[in-house]
Order: sequence, then C-alpha cells, then structure tokens
Amino acid sequence: MRKEIAVPDLTRRRKRRTPNSYLPVIILVALLACVFLFVWGRLTVAVSRVQFLALQEVSQTAQMEGILLKEEQVMRAPAKGKIHFAAVDGKRLEMGALAAQVVAVEQGSSGASFNLITPSAGMFCTHLDGLESILSPANLDVLDFSRLDKIAHKQVTEGERVEKGQPVLKLIDNLSTVYLYVEAPKPGFPVELLEKPAWFKAKWDNLPLMIKLFKLVDKGDRWEGLFNLSGYPDQLVHNRKVRLSITTSRLEGFLVPDQAVVYRDGKPGIYLAVKKRAQWVPVNVEGELEGKVAISGRGLGEDTRYVCNPVLAREGSLVE
Repeated sequence: MRKEIAVPDLTRRRKRRTPNSYLPVIILVALLACVFLFVWGRLTVAVSRVQFLALQEVSQTAQMEGILLKEEQVMRAPAKGKIHFAAVDGKRLEMGALAAQVVAVEQGSSGASFNLITPSAGMFCTHLDGLESILSPANLDVLDFSRLDKIAHKQVTEGERVEKGQPVLKLIDNLSTVYLYVEAPKPGFPVELLEKPAWFKAKWDNLPLMIKLFKLVDKGDRWEGLFNLSGYPDQLVHNRKVRLSITTSRLEGFLVPDQAVVYRDGKPGIYLAVKKRAQWVPVNVEGELEGKVAISGRGLGEDTRYVCNPVLAREGSLVE
C-alpha cells in the first residue's frame, strides 16, 4: 500500500499592493520634480541677465587711406646760408609776418641776414615733398595720380644750410577746401559712401573731422574718389598721406542685444522684469547694427529693467 506524500506548493503567491506601498515612489518623484523646478528656476535666473535699459550708441567704421590736396604756397631761400625759423609748425601767420631768416655764408655777403616775409596768410609748415604746386585743388581736372608712386619728404630743419632758391617752408591755406584722393578696390570700398552723398563722421589720429564724397570715377576693378574734408584738426594738413577711420553707419537710442527681442505672432517685444517675473511687452524696432537693436515703445525708459537673454524665460517665470 503506497503512501501519498504531500508535496508543498512552491509557487509564490502574489502579494496584493496596497495604496501605501506606492507612497515612497510618489514622494521620490515629487522630490525629483521639486529639485528639477528649483534648478530650472535658478538656471533661468542665471541665464536671463536682467539689466536696465540705457541710451547707447554703436557704430560701424571703415578704414580709408588717401592723398591730401590743399592750397600751399612754397617760400624759397633768398640766399645761401643758415636758416632760422621765426615760427613753429602749425602756427598761423598773417600776411606780412616774418616766417624765417637766412644768414648768408657766401663771400662778400657773409653775416648778412635776409628775411622771408609771408606773401599771404596761412599755416606755417616745414614738411615739404615737392608736390605743393602739383597736388593743388586748382589742378583737379588734369591730375594724374597714377604717377605719384612715391612721396618724398624734404623737411628743412632749424639751422640747416640751404642753397639760394631752395624751398625751405610753405604756407598752407587751412581756411580753403581740403580734398582727399582715394583709390581702392571695389570690394573694399565702403558702399555707404557711394549710396549717401552726405557728411560722414571720421577720425584721424583719434581726432574728429567730417568727410563727404565730391567726385567718383569707375575704373573697372576699382574706384577713384575725391572727398571734401571739413572740421579737420590743424595737424592733419601737415601730412600728404593720411589714413582715416570713417563712421559709415551709426545706431543710437535704447539698444538691446538682438537675442533680447522675442517675436509673438510676428510682433517684436522684450521681456521686462516686473516684480522679479518675466512680462512680455511689444516694442518697435528702429534699426539693427553690430548685434544691437534699437527699440522704442510705450513706457520704456532708463528705469526699465529687461531680460537680456530670454532663451529660458516664459511669461511669469522667475528671472531674478
């Protein structure tokens, strides 16, 4: 007679999960969400960079090198001898003023002095180059600039021995029109100067002046331009070749970075920081230049605080 042995049921019974068993998971998810929201909020504040609106100006400049044309009158030594100047470079002399004196060293006249009296008013200058009678505004129509490869400076110094008839100084009429001749390849020529026949701000040696296109000639692969100069510093006219920095474009007003402008339904606007939270308001875009945008709008002023970088900002989000 066989005995039946009871085999225990090794199959696991499923435990029924109660609502309390999900509680740790829910708490963990809630904590993670809180941490994420906190970190996201701090990140939004850090990235947003809230600043005050400010009246600013940004400009775009172009470099231009050229040759000056001006009214110049050369004065020559009346005798062989040593030259002694009665003025310094840059001083304006009236007509009939003593410009220099030559003490003769020739036999029979040794020790005699000869005065150089100015025939007209002008700025005293000893920077000679031999082109004074050539590079004159009176010769504009007949000048051949292609032959001016080299400009040699021939400055006469105090006490130097000079020959009779030698150019020793010149008078520059700084009250008459001064021109700048420029030759440049078309790709490198500032197009703004071609499009707008107006006065542009410029600087030479960090000193201000104004420049305006007078005449332009198309030479195929390059432009030859003649410009009027105005309001230039006196030091400029002592040079023949000069390099100018010209402001070709300028933007002023309430300027913000271009990324600060956010479009909604095709309309531009910026986020203001109102009670530490982002609030979008519409604005008018007045112009763009060099990564800056000029804006205007109702209620905008220098006490307005805005979000510079709204990449993470949303309406009502914490920005500071």
